[in-house]
Amino acid sequence: MSIEKAGWQGIVAEVPDDWSLTAVSGEDKIGYFRLDSTKTQVLEVKWSKITGKANLQSKLTAYLEDLKKKSRKRKIEFEYKIRAKDESLINFSWKSNRKASGKIWICENCSRVIIAQLSGALNEDVAGDASIILPTIVDHSDDNWRIWGVYGLQTEVPPGYVLEKHQLMSGYIKLAFRKGYDRIIIERWGLANTVLRNLTLKEWYEERSVYEFKPYKYKIENILFEEGKGLQVTGRKASLKGYLQTAFEFLSFKKPSYKLDAYVWHCEESNKIFSIQTIHSKVENVINEVLERTVCHK
Repeated sequence: MSIEKAGWQGIVAEVPDDWSLTAVSGEDKIGYFRLDSTKTQVLEVKWSKITGKANLQSKLTAYLEDLKKKSRKRKIEFEYKIRAKDESLINFSWKSNRKASGKIWICENCSRVIIAQLSGALNEDVAGDASIILPTIVDHSDDNWRIWGVYGLQTEVPPGYVLEKHQLMSGYIKLAFRKGYDRIIIERWGLANTVLRNLTLKEWYEERSVYEFKPYKYKIENILFEEGKGLQVTGRKASLKGYLQTAFEFLSFKKPSYKLDAYVWHCEESNKIFSIQTIHSKVENVINEVLERTVCHK
């Protein structure tokens, strides 16, 4: 079984590729995600931004006492142990009708307090598995690009881009990011052989993008990727509305975001279709860097 990176808002863990992202909430400042194995194990990660110095011991005790309170309401015994390493990292474990091993730490780079725990059945070696999985958790990259891992899609976006909207389904993923007027949209479709039945990649993409690209004068060209057949889209705003928006951005001292670029490709090895689209100014385009950091198969 292969390993993949999975996570949310730049916090990712390395888990077996059959684990699924089953819950996400919040944003950069405060959030949560959950990864479920095909059996009983669950990895949960939650975070919150801090200002000043945080008391990890106090935050962890409050978290564990809350779990204990919820267990008592269900008339389930709950016990926990806290093992402090230093002021910036504390390990813990708990046991009820399940058991868990976890840790809480402060990331000085992204100013977040992060709690991560792996839980499982009483008869599982949760501590042993946690000792493998928890150390793989990364809460920021060296160059501050934000890492995302969802249903096998692994990608990164530059600093300053904020998640604006998302759709997460096994057959379709969409992550839309915004930085001022600039946008990055990353999409993935599953079962490409079914999606492309009786259609070429270009025919399919033109059909699904005709409304989305209406404000643009654009062209779509066939190109080749290492992963298989692909498309390159280039364009610029062509409508009166588009030019008025560009003029408004110029008068607002913003770099006008009037150019469209996109790459689309069919990864035959994973049987999926991927798309990376940017709406950007003439002097600021990150599509090639995002493409290099996007993984479609192992």
